[in-house]
Amino acid sequence: MARPDALSQRVAHLRVPLRGPRVALVPTERSFVPEYVRLLSEPSVARWTLRIPYPYSARDARQWVAFSAKNRRTGSALGLTIVRRTDGAVMGGVGLHHLDGGSECAEVGYWLGKPFRGHGYATEAVSILVRAGFERLRLHRIEALVLPRNLASRRVLSRCGFRYEGRIRDEVQKEGRWQTTLLFSRLVTDPGPPRRRSRPRA
Repeated sequence: MARPDALSQRVAHLRVPLRGPRVALVPTERSFVPEYVRLLSEPSVARWTLRIPYPYSARDARQWVAFSAKNRRTGSALGLTIVRRTDGAVMGGVGLHHLDGGSECAEVGYWLGKPFRGHGYATEAVSILVRAGFERLRLHRIEALVLPRNLASRRVLSRCGFRYEGRIRDEVQKEGRWQTTLLFSRLVTDPGPPRRRSRPRA
């Protein structure tokens, strides 16, 4: 039986939203389904992520909302929606996965809708979640897997203090083909990323 302070319990009881200067990370909601479908129907999202289907339907979105809520209750994963604080616009998603292995480790994943790219929103969202993972969930290690040609995602991880560890051959199947991924990680003992000049609010 899990201890009362086990990782799954900490995940299930994590207080959200998690807020940054420009974005907030909030639970997935059925009211967001139309926005999920609109943003995830852009082909580039599926092209650069490992497990998001294309085309993306309302049924996919509803299943994701239910799946995310169940995972959060059981503490096995934490899937959150990125919203803009100024107007509540849904911009993307970010999450910690594989939290039920008892190893104090997790994998971070994230996506951002095309209209919101290039403004540092993904970097801010990942930074917020990683900080919560270390400080509030007491994780020791957070990993990230990206496709080699996804240069934007690699830059996000670098800005968030992740280190490149190597290539994993044929790690995931995508579009009927095995794909190699690049492994990045950050430990709780690693120094944080260098401070960058803040962007103007957008």
